[in-house]
Parts: sequence; C-alpha cells; structure tokens
Amino acid sequence: MANSVHSPEELLLLPNIRPFLITASGLSEKSLKYLTEDDQTIAIQELIEKFLKPAGKSFLDEAIYRYLLIKGDAVGGIMRNRIGVLAEEQLIRALYASMSVRGTECDRLPLHCRKWQHLRLNMVGIESNVKALHWKNKNGSRILILNANIPTVEKNVDICLFQGGPDRYEDGKIVRHEEYALMFGELKGGIDPAGADEHWKTANSALNRIRNSFQRNGYIVKTSFIGAAIALAMAKEIYSQLQDGTLSNAANLTKNDQLIEYCNWLIDL
Repeated sequence: MANSVHSPEELLLLPNIRPFLITASGLSEKSLKYLTEDDQTIAIQELIEKFLKPAGKSFLDEAIYRYLLIKGDAVGGIMRNRIGVLAEEQLIRALYASMSVRGTECDRLPLHCRKWQHLRLNMVGIESNVKALHWKNKNGSRILILNANIPTVEKNVDICLFQGGPDRYEDGKIVRHEEYALMFGELKGGIDPAGADEHWKTANSALNRIRNSFQRNGYIVKTSFIGAAIALAMAKEIYSQLQDGTLSNAANLTKNDQLIEYCNWLIDL
C-alpha cells in the first residue's frame, strides 16, 4: 500500500496504513484508549521527523522494521500471558486430581461470572476459565482465588487462599479482609532455564512484600512458590527458606510428585 508514496510525509495521506504507522510510532493498543486522533497524528509525525526522514530512500523499510519490532514485543507479552494461563491450568488440574482421590467436593467460579458451580471432577475442560475454587476441609471452608489484586499488598498475587465460603466471597471483596487471609503464592510457568533466576528473584521479592505488608498490619500469612524452571542456585535458596520457615511450601511445576504434594498441603490448610 505504501509503495506508491515518494516521501515519508505522504504516508499520512493514506488512511489505510494509519494503523500500521501508529504501531510503528511505538503506541500500544492499550494506549490508544487514552489518546485522541490528534495525539496519534502527533506520534506519527514524530516517527516521520525523527526516524523516517533520516533513513532517506529506505524510509519504507525503516517504517516496516519499526512496525515489526513493536508487534514482536506485543507478541512476546501475549505469549508470557498465555504461559501464565497454562501454568494456572496445570495447577488446577493437579488440584482436581488430588480432590478426586480424596473425595473432596469442590465449587468453581468461572471468570466473568458471579454464580458458583458445583464441580463434577470428571468433566472435560474444567481447568480453564477459573477465577476461584471453594472446598471444605477439617478446618472449615476455603476459597482459592487466582490472580487477584490484594489491597494490603497493592499488587496482583497469583495464588490466594482465604478462610470462608461463597457467601463470604462477596464478588471478590473477600480480598479486603486481612483477617481471612491464609496463604499467598507465586506461580512462574516459564520453562527457560536461562530466565529461571530472574523469575525467582521477582517472585521472592513479591513474597517478601506480601509477608511484610501483612505483618505490619498484625497478620501472619503463609507463602509458597511454584516454578517450572528451577536452577541449582535458586533451588538451594528455596530449600534454605523452607528450612527456616520463610517459605511455607514450594514445588517444581514439572515434577508431578512435588505438585501433588503441594496440592494436598493446599487443600488441608
């Protein structure tokens, strides 16, 4: 579509390629919700002045490479999100398996839904589209919420366990009640060994923040870590934290025996 133009300024005269130019200028789809058409035009003009004009006759190649660079980064973000979802589904499948063996009944709250569903553990695909689970153990009712924003921490937490049943959930408002909090965990599904240490550093920092935030308010909560890639150095650090009680539990997502042991511990809390 752009082959007909002879200068970077002419690109602004082609409405069909405007979305590509907006991306090439570095604006994400999320940012467009907050920017007017004039704001977007200014961004394109800056792209033209600072990058396309200096490229001379190769201005079209420059625009295409910048578009691909931004799109590639967006795909990376999408894949990281998908990896997180797959890790959640693997954890939920393991929880269902443990509950099935133990004869524990469970209720499921799907995403974007306010009605709890009693779970038949032999159903297909029930590990996807899950916001929360409810079950009972000898200590009472338990609610597990996945990927919830916890006000005390002011951050999203992957695994959140609370005391109480569906009546206490209150459309997610249970997260505001520190007195019901039992355990918070970080779940890292990436399997690249090269990034394992970084995943652990991020998770460890988040878990420290959780413990400190609740402790400042007079509450002690348990913490846990599940990772798909665990390098030797981080394994030693995790084991040390398990020994001194800093971490309450940890598991390798790819080791089925560890994952099942973690799920049994979670169900009994």
